[in-house]
Amino acid sequence: MNFEKYLSEQGLGGSMAQKLLANNMNMQVLRTNAILQKEEWEDLDKRIIKIAEERLVLTQDLISAGLTYDLGGIGTTISQWQVESDMTDAVVSMEPDSEGNRDLVDYDVAQVPIPIIHKDFKLGIRQLEASRRMGSNIDMTNSDAASRRVAVGMEDLVIRGYANNFAGQTIWGVTTHPNRITGVAPGPWSNIDNIYETVLRMVAAADAVHRYGPFNLYIPSGLGMALYQFYNDGSGQTVEQRLNQITPIQAVRVNDRLPANNLVLVQMTSDTIDLAVAQPLMPVEWDTKGGLVTNYKILTAMAPRIKPDANSELGIVHFKIPTA
Repeated sequence: MNFEKYLSEQGLGGSMAQKLLANNMNMQVLRTNAILQKEEWEDLDKRIIKIAEERLVLTQDLISAGLTYDLGGIGTTISQWQVESDMTDAVVSMEPDSEGNRDLVDYDVAQVPIPIIHKDFKLGIRQLEASRRMGSNIDMTNSDAASRRVAVGMEDLVIRGYANNFAGQTIWGVTTHPNRITGVAPGPWSNIDNIYETVLRMVAAADAVHRYGPFNLYIPSGLGMALYQFYNDGSGQTVEQRLNQITPIQAVRVNDRLPANNLVLVQMTSDTIDLAVAQPLMPVEWDTKGGLVTNYKILTAMAPRIKPDANSELGIVHFKIPTA
């Protein structure tokens, strides 16, 4: 990506673009106290994080689990990692000087482009001054809406990936990666007996490619109520309680960005998936119209790194539920 061209397209030309480029694309240089006061920046940051956490489920789970990789700055446009080949089995013998197979691990390189996910809003100087004169907080309606759109974009990127290529490179999501394990549930979840059986089959499918957890299970919001059904077998258990008794499953999560009737089981380990982060979620500002209008952009630069091994095996299971 040509960042000078990007900055020009975003209206960040001239001195602002020069300032960013002179500071190695450190976005903090667009967070001055010239317009917003320190306390106002703090309020804005808190609201953005709060709203993002409300919208992010899978993305936030990855962050909370420490499954992130710091790329060091927004100037990084590609993230690469090594894919290791396997070795032959160890030798079992009675003598330590028995000849073994002298093989080496081979490495291949995988990579993913790092897009910028962003949404703009603006604040007029009269609106800002009126809020301060009245002793009230700045109206954050626009920033809230922008934050939600960016959070949705982040979550969609992890779930669906991105359909268009960046410089010939594809961003895959957990429901689109070609090496994910796919399958179909034994029947609709309107039948409570199909729920537990579906999840058992998903765990078994992961086990078959030597992926043993821990797993998070993600279900779409349209099926969320199914978790609260009670079994009539005298156990007194809900569906959610029974699913959580499957040992490799550490969490069952409802995700409203998952397509209807799609389930995803994700092994929460760094050899399966992590987030490459060039720029954490943050707001930046610049002024136009001679300083009469302050422009803001909520942005992040990140991408999921989904990592099949050298045998093209992957700890992500994607099942669909038949509707009838």
